[in-house]
Amino acid sequence: MKILVFTLFLFISSISISEELPSKFENNLIYLIPKLKDGKTVTFFTDTGGGWNAISKELSDKYQWTIENRQTENGIIEVTDMPLFQESASIPKAGKNNWWAGQLQVVPQQELNKTKNSDGTLGGRWHAEKVIDFNYPNKSITVLPKAPISDKFTTAPLGFQKDQAGNYTMAFPSIDISVEDKTIPMLLDTGASAWPSKEAKRQLNLSGEQVATSFIVGSVFDSWVKNHPEWTVIDGACKLSKQSMIRVPMLTIAGKVVGPVWFTRRADHNFHQFMSSMMDRRIDGALGGSALQYLRIIVDYPNEKVLVENGI
Repeated sequence: MKILVFTLFLFISSISISEELPSKFENNLIYLIPKLKDGKTVTFFTDTGGGWNAISKELSDKYQWTIENRQTENGIIEVTDMPLFQESASIPKAGKNNWWAGQLQVVPQQELNKTKNSDGTLGGRWHAEKVIDFNYPNKSITVLPKAPISDKFTTAPLGFQKDQAGNYTMAFPSIDISVEDKTIPMLLDTGASAWPSKEAKRQLNLSGEQVATSFIVGSVFDSWVKNHPEWTVIDGACKLSKQSMIRVPMLTIAGKVVGPVWFTRRADHNFHQFMSSMMDRRIDGALGGSALQYLRIIVDYPNEKVLVENGI
């Protein structure tokens, strides 16, 4: 009986304690860096607006992890369980209602990230079902047992596309921002990335091949350029997409004003058709680290809201 009570106490304690995850922030992008039992660090690129939960085939082959085949609409893929990590440098699995109960797709490392600086990626369905504290000023990411109650936070609703059973499809969160009092629906996208030109690196005061950005559809981008000739524009700022960037002086999210924020232009169909098909509504872009860098933002997936602290 005593053993049963003690075990129950440990279980209750484990689900009521905040867990800061091993991480590093680079150019306002977030990487989780858990350690395997032998001490090797595994680097996961985290992306609330990405579809994959995946790990490299090279790493899987090295450790001879068990592989299973899964049938998908695009054919058979290989998956494996989340590796066993050191207790002091561990990360949780994906939620059980999403993405094969926390398993990772096994793919060649070169397919994971264009800069080849990660061993895996954790997308929207890894973040789903959790309460996650993205503290950009403190450069930390923490899984919380529940969202805090405090006057220092403002809140905003999130929207999710769900299936008939009420489960997330891709777990991509939609959120409203406003620029010059105009509401713009966006994807909340911690992984939004650009590959900046030399001029973009200089003006953004960043180094490295991959940097955080935010995206906006061409129709909105072009209207900003037309209506605000004083806003800085860098032509061909992203080497990968060949698209331009614009510096928006400020925007509002959950009542907090932040800025300046750099947006990278994308063709309308990328968001109005492609991304919107996986979301609860039509969106005009993605809000990424170029805006989130100013904030502590707690994403409460179960209650479909965000809590935001800081701002100017």
